Amino acid sequence: MFSDGSPRFRKLHFPVGLWINNPKKHFSKRRPSAGSEKRGGGGGCSSPPGLIKIYGDALSMGANYKSVLATKSATAGEIVADFINRYGHMLRRRGEGDERGERGGEGEGGEKRERGEEDCVLSASDFVLCDVIGRPLVEGPGAESGVRAGWTAECRRGVASSERPLLLMEMWRPKEGFERRFEIRRREECEREEERRRRGEEEENTAGLVTRRLRTIRSRMASGGGIEDSGRGRDEKGAELRRSISDMHLSVRRRHGNQSEERKHVKSMMLDEGEGLADTTSDSLTAGSKEVGGKEAREGERRGGGAGGEGERGSSCSDLEKLSQSLILPPTDRPYFLLLQGYTQKKDFVLYVMAGHTHIFGRTLTRERGSDREKERRRRDKLRVDTFLSAPDILPRHLMVRRDSALRGHAPSAETAPSAALVRPFRGGVVTHNGAELVREAELRPGDVLGLGQHFLFLYKDPRCVSAPLLPALLSPTRSSPSLVGALCCQACGRSQTERQARLREYLSSTQPVLRYSTAHEEQLLREIVEKNGSPDSGAGALAPAFLLSLCIDHASKHLDPTHLPALLLKTANLVKGLVWDKIKEIGDKQPENQEKSDVSALSIEALTSELRPLMFWMSNATELLNYIQVKVEDMERDLEFESSSDLSADLETSSEALALLDDVIMYTFQQCVYYLTKTLYSALPALLDSNPFSLPSPSALPLDPSPLTPDLSLMPGGVARVLEVYLSTLELTRACQLHPDLVSQTFGYLLFFSNASLFNTLMERGSGSDSFFTWSRAVQIRTNLDLVLDWLQGAGLGDIANEFFRKLSITVNFLCIPKTRLIHSSWSSLQEEYPLLSPAQLNHLLRHYRLGAGREPPTSWQPPEDSNLSSDIFESFLDHPPLILPNEVSRLGLGEPITSQELLQEVQRIRAFLLDLEQEALPANQRIQL
Repeated sequence: MFSDGSPRFRKLHFPVGLWINNPKKHFSKRRPSAGSEKRGGGGGCSSPPGLIKIYGDALSMGANYKSVLATKSATAGEIVADFINRYGHMLRRRGEGDERGERGGEGEGGEKRERGEEDCVLSASDFVLCDVIGRPLVEGPGAESGVRAGWTAECRRGVASSERPLLLMEMWRPKEGFERRFEIRRREECEREEERRRRGEEEENTAGLVTRRLRTIRSRMASGGGIEDSGRGRDEKGAELRRSISDMHLSVRRRHGNQSEERKHVKSMMLDEGEGLADTTSDSLTAGSKEVGGKEAREGERRGGGAGGEGERGSSCSDLEKLSQSLILPPTDRPYFLLLQGYTQKKDFVLYVMAGHTHIFGRTLTRERGSDREKERRRRDKLRVDTFLSAPDILPRHLMVRRDSALRGHAPSAETAPSAALVRPFRGGVVTHNGAELVREAELRPGDVLGLGQHFLFLYKDPRCVSAPLLPALLSPTRSSPSLVGALCCQACGRSQTERQARLREYLSSTQPVLRYSTAHEEQLLREIVEKNGSPDSGAGALAPAFLLSLCIDHASKHLDPTHLPALLLKTANLVKGLVWDKIKEIGDKQPENQEKSDVSALSIEALTSELRPLMFWMSNATELLNYIQVKVEDMERDLEFESSSDLSADLETSSEALALLDDVIMYTFQQCVYYLTKTLYSALPALLDSNPFSLPSPSALPLDPSPLTPDLSLMPGGVARVLEVYLSTLELTRACQLHPDLVSQTFGYLLFFSNASLFNTLMERGSGSDSFFTWSRAVQIRTNLDLVLDWLQGAGLGDIANEFFRKLSITVNFLCIPKTRLIHSSWSSLQEEYPLLSPAQLNHLLRHYRLGAGREPPTSWQPPEDSNLSSDIFESFLDHPPLILPNEVSRLGLGEPITSQELLQEVQRIRAFLLDLEQEALPANQRIQL
């Protein structure tokens, strides 16, 4: 309506009356206006009134403006009412026939009022106060002296009835070169003017849209693609217009013959368009009609003198928009989906551009319950559907494609980054990928064909991929299938019998960690794995059960239905737990509780480790299974951002139950192993305190290196050798079972904790007897034996653990090794400061029972203070053992690398052949593959 440089009130971002209070004001004793009389008079604290000049073409001729007295708190509605009361007679005479002012917009000049007698009574609601920003005109003979010759309005805004004009004038001042004034206008005229302005903006936008479409059509015509009249019905045209641009390039020869004529038409059309841009939308559409119908008009003139030209222009105007939809050029900087088959021609498009890094196909929800609506609103913030499809079998969120930066956990190389994409169906969505059912996230390559539901087929294209065009994967001979025969030997894939046999042989002998099977054979597969590999002597390796079971889980997570994986995890965990429980019961039946003369502690350490080997074997496998399954469960938890929590809650509960079962397996096997090992240690440890290491060759000649498989412990003192034999057998058992390093450390941590507590308690108990250890000579023997044990553990890589758990015993023995002459001169405070790990009760027990010699009493300096706590227990508790912390690391199975162990590879190949036999038996004889 006004020029682009004019200030616009609608660009201000806060309301006029935001800071305005409305207290009761009182004016001075001067005669107030009607707007101020409502607030009463008097009161020195009142704000001073101001004078407002109100202009208006509704006034009588010769009256440019009228003045109204008002305060800052006076509203526009009150001022208008005051103005009507004072100058209503002028408005009535103006309404009876005076001509309009020169300032109005379109349609203001020359209009006559056509009102009845009811208009004689004026109401304030019929008028509105307008805030006008404009420029004063200085021209004519008084231009040099600054005499104003007129006023040019730049922007006009209706003031709301609650706004305060004086406050508005104070707070919002026009920019330099502009002035403000208030006008009173009829409300209906303002509304008509606002409607004309709005329509003008819409027409301007429409004209720009048409211009852009005309420019596209001219570009297509200049390249040889003309607009041809098919002469078919309207519905048939609408369906034909949805063809891709490739279909319009088929008639090359026919277009080439008309190319010169089309170029002439484009030139004339450009002239028409230039005129149309200056007019309204109807003129622009007429220009578009000329362009579309130009060829038709010329054909009509050749036939019969140009009749019907204007009619054809009118009918072809609607065809312009339809035709512009069919002139679609695919993008060159981002991927898109080409529709191969749709559901309805009225709603389906040819191309669907992947504008962002994430693209979701779905369907509009027509009805939603209140609670469901809120859940959907929260999810839409992250997962907004980009392409809405109309088929009834499409879910609200059916399929998601991610590319480039949206690929979580995928880092494609720089060479393949432009075309890297992943596709995943939402739970319950029927999707095919290159003809095969898609239930998991898979890689999407240019040329792949996606099927959504029973109706839609899309071809994925990525113009950024500079490689040679790929054959659509739907036509490729390779298809993916979860079953072995379906994946490698499908007769529908087009391969010959020889090729299928070669591919099958390649799979059966492959070193890749892949195991394909169908759900129909899952139970048989799991039983085959645990029956042939459930023993440490199976020959396939210590971690063979975990490796093979993880291959099954990996296949299910990639190729089977998402709801199947949690059930498989629980089934696997229950299977492992059942085997371990049976083994624990078998070992428990051999315990001496029912047989007084039979005791596991009486067994040799070789017999004990043979009994514990199955438990250690399954503890190691359960640990690796736990770490691998934990990764799969974390992937399911991350799917919460894509799937609804209600759909995944049951699966997560099932998976958590499977993890809890494996936790129990690890804890129970650990508990059983350390129980029997500590039971054996309990009978061996006292001899370490009694053995005399000086009756054998010097300690420097003793073999302390445990690296040989069978170190010679016969040269060790008897008590030391028996303890080290338990440690060595335990270490060899953990290595044979490939126990996780964290569990190896915790196993020895528990054994050393038990050894320290047991030896310390025995030392304290026997210190007060006749054969007391509280002498310097016996302490030196114990110190030497203990050093032999610590040195061996240091050589075995367990030195840090040994120093930590043997600290209390070492300090106590060091105390007893103090020379007697030095110990006698030591005081209680100095000894307590030097040996802080000893409690007052323990230190007092050592000093009170220390053997100084016959008839010698302890010195008085050893007496503890009166406030010392001597009533506490002097023995170490076995309940303060370190807790078991399960490893939380990446599984060591190496499923991402080729199989290097020949024993394990042979077992994998055997199971592949076993599965092939199962599938071959289920096929007709003419479909079986002969190798």
